[in-house]
Amino acid sequence: MMRALQQLHRDERGVAIVELAIAAPILACLLMGAADIGNAFSRKLALEQGAQRAVEKVMQTTELANVQDTIAGEVAIQADVDESQVTVTFPRYCDEREMPDVARDEETGLAEGEKCAATETEGHYILVVVTDEYTPFFPALSMGRKLANGNYQVRAEAGMRTK
Repeated sequence: MMRALQQLHRDERGVAIVELAIAAPILACLLMGAADIGNAFSRKLALEQGAQRAVEKVMQTTELANVQDTIAGEVAIQADVDESQVTVTFPRYCDEREMPDVARDEETGLAEGEKCAATETEGHYILVVVTDEYTPFFPALSMGRKLANGNYQVRAEAGMRTK
């Protein structure tokens, strides 16, 4: 009996099958996770490119008075989202310090408020933020912070200096 057990112990036939049975599910999970991450990143890039295209297009063709509505509409079309998912802001900076807007001139669209010091450079920007939800293909494998419905929030930003 001992001799038969020793012979089984030395026999290496079938070892590769057992190793494959252990490794295959792990590799499959890694592959599915990589595909899910790739799809989520693709959606983020689509949102970002839509926002960038809208900013570029609007800066070339639109009156300043309706920039905000036009950008929101363009991003909604380009990125295939609802306009309520698009936020357009006009931050103003003195060097690297963000300044609060007191009011915005209706004709020029520029912020009126606290002036920058004489030694500081003033900059006006358009910042577009787009948010959307991504539904993972393999929800059982997904990790991280999810929304209540099991989806992930995807956020993209695009901006441009206007002055």
